[in-house]
Amino acid sequence: MGSPPFTISLLTDFGDQDEYVGVMKGVILSRAPHALIVDLCHHIVPHDIRQAAALIAAAYQYFPVGALHVMVVDPGVGGKRGIVFAQAPTCGFLCPDNGLLTGLIEQGILHKAWRVTNRDLFSHTVSETFHGRDILAPVAGFLASGNRPETLGSRQAIGDLVCLDDPPACLKRDGSLWGTVVTVDRFGNVVTNIGRDLLTSSWEGDLKQSLMIEIASRQTIPLVSSYSAVPIGGLLATIGSRNTLEIAVNQGNAGMILGVVPGAQIRVSRQT
Repeated sequence: MGSPPFTISLLTDFGDQDEYVGVMKGVILSRAPHALIVDLCHHIVPHDIRQAAALIAAAYQYFPVGALHVMVVDPGVGGKRGIVFAQAPTCGFLCPDNGLLTGLIEQGILHKAWRVTNRDLFSHTVSETFHGRDILAPVAGFLASGNRPETLGSRQAIGDLVCLDDPPACLKRDGSLWGTVVTVDRFGNVVTNIGRDLLTSSWEGDLKQSLMIEIASRQTIPLVSSYSAVPIGGLLATIGSRNTLEIAVNQGNAGMILGVVPGAQIRVSRQT
C-alpha cells in the first residue's frame, strides 16, 4: 500500500462559469500530480472575505490530517496585501493576508506562519489580476510535494496577521447577547457568530424557549432543534451545523424575508 494522496481544498469566489478554478487545479497538478483536490466552495459572494473566513473556520476540521487549504477571495489582488502560509497542528492554510484567517486566529489553532515571497516558486509570469493561478497554485503544488514551508519566505508572527474587525459575540450587562450575521447561505438561513456555548452558558443550558431577536426588526422567534419543528413558512431559530445560532424559515428564505445582509448586528434576549 502506498501513502495516501495529499489533500488540497480550494475555497474561492470564482464560481463555475469561467476557467479560473480549472486552471488553478491544472497548475497544482502540474507540480503535484499525486494531489487530491477537493472543491470546498467556489460560490462565496464575490469579495466577501467575512463569509469565506467563517466557512473555512467551520470546515477545516473535517479534512484528513495534513490537508492544505487554499483560499482565494482576494479583492486586493495586485495591491499591497501579502500572501501567507499558516500552520495548525493538523493542517495548513495558504491565502492572501486579508482577514481570511480571522476565525482560525480566534480559535487559537495557528502556531506558525510564513510570508510567501520566494518568487522562484511562482509561475514564470505573474499576472497582477490572478495570483490564484500564478502564486497560490504553484506554491500549493510545492507544499503538496513534501517541501518545507521555511522555503516560502520569512516567518510571520500570528499576531501580525490581518483580522477582520467584527467584534466577537458577547453577553451584555442587561443579559442580552450581541453578535454579527456572518453569512446568509444558499437556503436563506441567517448564520450568526453566536455560538451554542455562549447561549447555554448565558441561559443555564435551557435552549427550549422563545427568543426576542432584533436584526432588521424586533421578532419573537422560537428556538427549536430543527427546521421542521415549525410549520412550513414559519420563522425559527436553531443551532445550525456550524454550532452557531441561525435564523431560518422552514422551506423559505429568512434572509430575504427579514432583509438581512452579512455584517448586520444581531441582539438576542430571552422572551420572558
